[in-house]
Amino acid sequence: MSSQVPTATRGRPRDPRHRAAILAAARALLEKGGLTAVTIEAIAARAGVSRPTIYRYWPNAPAVAMAAFLEASSESTAGRNARSPLVALRAQLHAVADAFAAPAGRSVAAMVAAAQSETELAKAFRNEFIARNRDAARLLVERCIAEGLVAPRAGVDLALDLVFGALFYRLLMGHAPITRSFVDQLLDAILPERGHARRT
Repeated sequence: MSSQVPTATRGRPRDPRHRAAILAAARALLEKGGLTAVTIEAIAARAGVSRPTIYRYWPNAPAVAMAAFLEASSESTAGRNARSPLVALRAQLHAVADAFAAPAGRSVAAMVAAAQSETELAKAFRNEFIARNRDAARLLVERCIAEGLVAPRAGVDLALDLVFGALFYRLLMGHAPITRSFVDQLLDAILPERGHARRT
């Protein structure tokens, strides 16, 4: 899935191999050294491309870092093979918690918290990470209700807003970590189970 972080259009035609190498390099740098390690020079050296090549795709290093995080998060297969939609829902939200527990996720969280709400980076994060995960969760919540697995204390939209609002609040404020146990507490409070669906 391609990121919506703004890209440049001038210059020679783009080579998808260059894009993949740049994102892989940015992801490795982000995981190893955090956001400060992700510079255009470091990305170019690790990816084996020139700096102008990077600028054909992204306007600056933070944009590359965000694109790398979004690309990695879109590759998650958490919960896809689960038979129970409730197990799949927990797995999906656990994957969100795991993403922000990793060094790359913590760096992206700091970047999003420091960004103005209408910057391209912030909008890309909302549209490509938050909205995408919320849409996927909606389908699973609706299946849970249809199969009688949960008894929501609110409508589906409000339940999703409460879950993702709480996650986003912790992300922005940084007062407490986003963990699997926090995800479970949210789901238990907002979508109490009927029966005993097995957790992952």
